[in-house]
Amino acid sequence: MTKEQIQNYFYNLCSKKQALEVECWLANFQDGSDDDDLLRELLEEISVENNDILNTQAFTKFERLVQTHQKTLQSKNRFVASVSRMYQYAAAILLLPLLVASVYFYIQNNSTPKEWIEEYVPYGESKIVHLPDKSKIWLNAGTKLIYPKKFNTCIRQVFVTGEAYIEVTKDKSRPFLLSAGDVSVEVLGTKFNIKSYSEDSYAAVSLMEGSVRMKVDYKGEIKTELLKPGDIVKFKKSNGELERSQFVVANGDQWYDGKGFYFIDESLSEIVLALERYFNVRINIENEAFKKERYYSIFINNESLDEILSALNANGKMKIRRQTDMIYLY
Repeated sequence: MTKEQIQNYFYNLCSKKQALEVECWLANFQDGSDDDDLLRELLEEISVENNDILNTQAFTKFERLVQTHQKTLQSKNRFVASVSRMYQYAAAILLLPLLVASVYFYIQNNSTPKEWIEEYVPYGESKIVHLPDKSKIWLNAGTKLIYPKKFNTCIRQVFVTGEAYIEVTKDKSRPFLLSAGDVSVEVLGTKFNIKSYSEDSYAAVSLMEGSVRMKVDYKGEIKTELLKPGDIVKFKKSNGELERSQFVVANGDQWYDGKGFYFIDESLSEIVLALERYFNVRINIENEAFKKERYYSIFINNESLDEILSALNANGKMKIRRQTDMIYLY
């Protein structure tokens, strides 16, 4: 959003389509962001009457409007809180009609969609889902996806538990937001992977193309990372640390197609969880020391489980034994 676009909206010099774009932007901006700085700069240039009584009366009227719709806005208080901290001075003369309109717009257009669809992929399987905006999500084994039958006009929100590779259709007017527990990823159009199984010790975002903003909420503390293609950022659930590493983007197509694995500095216990989900087997590591051994391994040639375990045991220290539906590593 540019400064000129916002100015034109404030002074009623834009079309309905342009007004809608600004209202979407207003409904989704966040404190501390570049957008927040832009709006503050613009407000400082606005000349309004310095009348404390008038200012207070006008903003009180605005707050009453917000309270009238409090139930609707409970899950959207980020916008209201930002407004209440930021606009009291300007609301009296110029911005009160704008804020009132924005709240109504936020209620009507950014409300929770009425119909949601849930997809679950059992262990040993994978699935491709086409979203309402033509974005595609590849779901790995043991993954659940929840998405609306129809996205609203301001944001495209989906929820994932497990692992998913997403090719997001570009739409500058509607950011794509993926939530996975304490981790969220915001994009406009890109290709990325997220891994966030509840039983894993970490969650990870890997970027193939474009750019994404990864946000982590660790015990109320928000951490943000911007990724470039080839980046993997891991969030350790135990201590909230974020670790960044790189992978070879050229290998990504086969990896994300569900035909391989890309283990970067992962322990054998973490690798075993991924293999169990993908091959729908049970694997027991009987030696505690083995569980902590870490690997850098790529499998993108449709290797079998036996071939993968054999490669992981290249030093010959590990014994592999199959018994009915269990595999023992000792």
